[in-house]
Amino acid sequence: MSASHHAADYLQKGYQQAGETVNKAVEQVNPEILQTATEAGQGVTGAAQTAGQGVTTAAGAAGTGATTAAERLTGMLDPYISAGATAAGQLGDASKPFTAAMMAQYSPAYQFQLQQGRQAAERAAAAGGVTGSGGTMRSLNRYAQDYAGTAFKNANDIYNQGFQRLATVADLGRGAATTAGTTGVQAAEYAGDAGLRGAEYAGNAGIRGAEYTGNANINARNLTSSNTLSGANYLANTQIGSQQARASGDLGAAASWNGMLGGIGQVGDAIALGGIGADGGWGLKNIPKNIWGKKG
Repeated sequence: MSASHHAADYLQKGYQQAGETVNKAVEQVNPEILQTATEAGQGVTGAAQTAGQGVTTAAGAAGTGATTAAERLTGMLDPYISAGATAAGQLGDASKPFTAAMMAQYSPAYQFQLQQGRQAAERAAAAGGVTGSGGTMRSLNRYAQDYAGTAFKNANDIYNQGFQRLATVADLGRGAATTAGTTGVQAAEYAGDAGLRGAEYAGNAGIRGAEYTGNANINARNLTSSNTLSGANYLANTQIGSQQARASGDLGAAASWNGMLGGIGQVGDAIALGGIGADGGWGLKNIPKNIWGKKG
């Protein structure tokens, strides 16, 4: 009986110690799992933020570089743009038909050269003795007309050449302005696209980092919950086993008592019926003999 109780005590203590050990292990491991998940999530989130910031910065730098390059190109084209604008303003006057009134402007030496030519012709006529004749006058008029026609044509050509030069400069200015405008628009579009792509990348990186952090925390919570539940089940099982061990010890002790009492009863019966000592001693069959000296 004592051995049964001792064995039950040992089993009960063993179950209790095992349950405490499992619970302590769960209490130690669960915080470490949560801490690890938190650190992993923070690391991924930090990396995502760093990557997103780096891409955003690079996109901003690229956009700024494109805008700066466009501004520099516009600065180099400014003289052509200004000259083209000036030439375009002058084209209105230069597009008017050429007239004799413009001779003084485009052929300032016309009158002087005409006068010098008339004087030379008159001197030649005087040297030939034909001064004042009709032929001389006709010759002078023809000279004046021919020279005037030639001078007018030359002046008109100069006028037209000036118009062409103004038109060419205006075209250069217009082309420069178009190039500068197109380059500026393209640079602005590139800067905007680069900024948008950088922002999208940063946003996506942040979302992925947040998703990873959330999943890590969820998985860690699930794992710690599973550990806690397993520990609780194990502890419950050990408590049940402990009580079963105690009950088995009590049952073993009771069985020992029953066996002992049964043995005592058998011995008593044997003594009562057979007696103790020689020839049955004080058994029931020897009572008359022992009292009256007679056989029963």
